[in-house]
Amino acid sequence: MRLHGRWMKWTMGGVGALLGLACLTLLGYGAMLATTLALPKSDEHPPLLIYGAPFLLKPGVHVAESGLLDRLHRLGYQEVLTVQAPGDYATDPTGFDLYIRAQEDTHSPARHVRLDVADGVIANVLSVQEEESLPFVLLEPPLLSGMRGSSRQLREWIPYRQIPPVLIKTVLAVEDRRFFSHYGIDPVAVGRALWANVTRGGVVQGGSTITQQLAKNLFYSPQRTMERKLREVVAALVMECKYRKEEILESYLNEIYLGQAGSVSIYGVGEAAHRYFGKPLDALSVEEIALIAGLIKGPNAYSPTKNLEQATQRRNVVLRRLHEEGLLSDEAWVQAVNRPVQVALPQDVLTDAPYFVDYLLRQVEEGMGPGVPEGARLYSTLDAHVQQLAAEALLNGLAKLERTYPALTQGEAPLQGAVLVLEARTGHVLAMVGGRDYRTSQFNRAVQARRQAGSLFKPFVYLAGFEASRAAGEAGLTPATLLADEPVTFDAGAAPWSPQNYDRQFHGPVTVRAALEQSLNIPAVRAAQSVGMSKFTATLRRFGLQGALPENLSVALGSASVSLLEITAAYGGLADEGVVVRPVALTRVTRDTGETLWSPVLDRQQATSAQEAYLLTSILKGVVDRGTGTKVRSLGLRGPVAGKTGTTDGYHDAWFVGYTTDLVIGVWVGFDDERPIRLTGSQAALPIWVALARHLVPEDAPDFEAPTGIISRTIDPRTGQLATSQCPERVTEVFIEGTEPTVFCEVHGGGLWERLKQTFGF
Repeated sequence: MRLHGRWMKWTMGGVGALLGLACLTLLGYGAMLATTLALPKSDEHPPLLIYGAPFLLKPGVHVAESGLLDRLHRLGYQEVLTVQAPGDYATDPTGFDLYIRAQEDTHSPARHVRLDVADGVIANVLSVQEEESLPFVLLEPPLLSGMRGSSRQLREWIPYRQIPPVLIKTVLAVEDRRFFSHYGIDPVAVGRALWANVTRGGVVQGGSTITQQLAKNLFYSPQRTMERKLREVVAALVMECKYRKEEILESYLNEIYLGQAGSVSIYGVGEAAHRYFGKPLDALSVEEIALIAGLIKGPNAYSPTKNLEQATQRRNVVLRRLHEEGLLSDEAWVQAVNRPVQVALPQDVLTDAPYFVDYLLRQVEEGMGPGVPEGARLYSTLDAHVQQLAAEALLNGLAKLERTYPALTQGEAPLQGAVLVLEARTGHVLAMVGGRDYRTSQFNRAVQARRQAGSLFKPFVYLAGFEASRAAGEAGLTPATLLADEPVTFDAGAAPWSPQNYDRQFHGPVTVRAALEQSLNIPAVRAAQSVGMSKFTATLRRFGLQGALPENLSVALGSASVSLLEITAAYGGLADEGVVVRPVALTRVTRDTGETLWSPVLDRQQATSAQEAYLLTSILKGVVDRGTGTKVRSLGLRGPVAGKTGTTDGYHDAWFVGYTTDLVIGVWVGFDDERPIRLTGSQAALPIWVALARHLVPEDAPDFEAPTGIISRTIDPRTGQLATSQCPERVTEVFIEGTEPTVFCEVHGGGLWERLKQTFGF
């Protein structure tokens, strides 16, 4: 007994000593936290902000086709009866009254303007204050995204006094009802949680206070360990001693994680209001506030974009709690519960352009290195309205292809695609969609994927021939040159190679124009052999194609691999009279004070002459009007457009790249694992291209102007010679002056009158 008593005494003493040591450790830890722990403030670590391009309002802009109303709503402009303050606009049958906000980046003051509109087009821009016409005004650039460290966040900080009381009451009702009466730990909530967990046989309820949640989010990992829980408790007690309740709640409501909007992490109630509903906090309805408060329990489980049913149920739980606590009347509760959940997230996800933002940040890092200062402003080239249209066109187009061709849905990897929109003269990337869903795959198929180009290379074969025709003493090509479309076999080294046309038919002698409009393979290979592979690959290099280009004839049919960005920029060189511009996603980087830190240098190269580019553009217009791209017209697109379909051997890749005088748009469709899609570029990529181009290409868009040195002649397409009155078919063809045919048709005869006219200049 005496020995047992001693053992008990020693045991109790040891336990007491351990408890004392534990208490001393916790006290020491608490003392350390008291000096080091600090709540975040609104001005700490300002985010790097990324802006889209400003929009130019000037005479000639189509109101509907430019998406002017969408742009105003995206920027938060409010329609009013009478314009009084920046951010207001009003409409009437003859135009817009618009009060444009001040723009710090350009030091532009707020300006009240009148947009006179006639037949849907801006006819005049008038300064209301000065009562004078202006050449243009700029809408401010939209905010796209932000970066804090490696996480893409904006975190608009809302001071406590600006947070609506109803939102505070709602959050406290569902997360911590006794927040203003406890000291960081709520014994009642802990006891209730323990009872619920014991009686239900698992962890179904937590007892953490808002202060504990904030401590965990700010300072500790989410791993559930006893050590972390003790640290969290001590940190909560220290915070309660060091800060006022309002300061703790302000930090909590601005730091709480509330889900994802595409690639953007949503932190804080202000950002959630913007991302989910497109509204400021004070404009939220009670059911919208309830949805945000309900997300705190499980941002991903109750996300309205991932699981609308669970999000609605959770929102209704919060509304019921408000009703039970007397914060909602019976009538208001019934009305709120019966309203459907409606979020604005899909539009914002598209606007954020995550693939583009990744590409932009890589360009900035290449130009400036990794040391971009906190709070910097990145002004990009992205047009948020065009980006949204491009993303919608791709998603809807791929879904339609899968409905039309169910075999495309077989296999583990889904059908993919990419869309790119460039401004031809500047190389500005206006839109970039690198895949179907950034959340499931961050691989940017517009930039990182390199796929065989197929028939997209054929125009550059003929361009090399046009260049050769101007060189003294060299035999080259013109649009009227005849090429033999008949069986041929080439020595390809390991084995002979006999190219075939898509339709497995031979068409005899055809002009260069007909061969390219119909995308015939055999004439393209013959042209490459005639011109020389070295000249052809040199042309591709000048147009910005950087990948491997083996000097074998199969490259003429696109056996080499390219990115969508490379090939779209190359076609941009044709649109801009032979000038190739390296694509850029950024205009400048500035400090938050406005000081410019870096601007990329525009890389422009004259890759070919304006005359040669025009010849090719003339033929590529024929592709759309008469050739493999006629589906552009049958799907309803009007206006002057040049373009080319692309289909690779084995139907692994489908392309369409088309351009106007201003824009060049590229579309690719295929599988990541390079399974065949068994569709042509006209079937798979072209409809997506048209769906986007219909919003961007007005019917009265300007046509491509012939540069000096271009002449036209009437020819017989069967011979490529000058047509006579005896020729059954006569077409007008364009030539670079000095390369036009001089011999009249030797097949159909005649031509006396034509010779007289030519001789005497009639």
